[in-house]
Amino acid sequence: MSGDQGDAPTCKMEKLQLTDDLEESEFFRTYSRLETHLDLLKDSARTMAYKDAIQQNRELFEGKVVLDVGCGMGILSIFAAKAGASKVIGVENADIAALAMQIVKENGKENVVNVVKGLIEEVELPDGIQQVDIIVSDWMGSSLYVEGMLHSVLFARDKWLRPGGLVLPNVGNLWIAGACDPHRSLNNGFWNNVEGFDMSSVKYAVAHEAVVDCVASQNVLTNSFLVHSTLLERAPNEPIKFRTVFALEVLRTGIIHSMILYFDVGFFVGQTEKPVTLSTSPQSPWTHWEQTVLHLDKPVYVQANERITGGIGMFPSAHNSRCMNFELRVRSKEAQGLVSHFKYFTSSQKL
Repeated sequence: MSGDQGDAPTCKMEKLQLTDDLEESEFFRTYSRLETHLDLLKDSARTMAYKDAIQQNRELFEGKVVLDVGCGMGILSIFAAKAGASKVIGVENADIAALAMQIVKENGKENVVNVVKGLIEEVELPDGIQQVDIIVSDWMGSSLYVEGMLHSVLFARDKWLRPGGLVLPNVGNLWIAGACDPHRSLNNGFWNNVEGFDMSSVKYAVAHEAVVDCVASQNVLTNSFLVHSTLLERAPNEPIKFRTVFALEVLRTGIIHSMILYFDVGFFVGQTEKPVTLSTSPQSPWTHWEQTVLHLDKPVYVQANERITGGIGMFPSAHNSRCMNFELRVRSKEAQGLVSHFKYFTSSQKL
């Protein structure tokens, strides 16, 4: 009996390690699919932001060594090479790395760009390179931190970035706002009767999912509140964990069905008069990240100029380090007085 008890923690650890390995494999399988990268490249707001940030700061790239973390099909690496970088190392662990090298050759940049397949945490840079001048990366996931790519960028920064070097983008901000959903009750009611069958258990199963969806700008009922920021040039490489209180002003009378999260990143470098920013706000051009929607169990009826307060928390999932959990509290005035709504959510991996 004592032997069985002694082996239990080891078995548990082995199962956790197996789960982590399977999740990592699925993550990189996703990024090995051409359709994944097609979605990224078709996101013109995303691609043009990186292109503009690099091309408008050519003087920072000329003659420099650049590291592209999670280079995908290599477009950021090619942008850096075109801007005059003397050497660009693109690191990619997904199988798409082989195609990235072919694309580099087809565009005549093979003497500048070198694609290395492997985890950034495990590879060594080619040609004996020990330091880089600039790190570029499209590391953001939905609600900014889902996917955990930020930690790979910060690892690379701590290991290879020279003192005074640059990380692009160098600022990430996460925002919250309140929104209505005219179709929310209809969508919920759908599960009550599906061709005569009661499937309402599905409704309860998905109630705690953080949903990635496109929120129309006209459905946003409040202003936005900044809940978290990361400065990539000095942020510690630690798990993202925070709780923040927020206060929102209602812009027009309506019904709040959900709180939404979106992010922006900034390329605040160089001497350009207007630094490049990339926003996933509903008021900005569409991006593949869309917005993260946290549906409330009960709608909140609001009047223009009313104040909505609450708190938002975010922390890594215990089951998948690339996913995030959320906790949300919303306080509102109702007939019976000040009412507090509290709910947990979990994310799934989505680009």
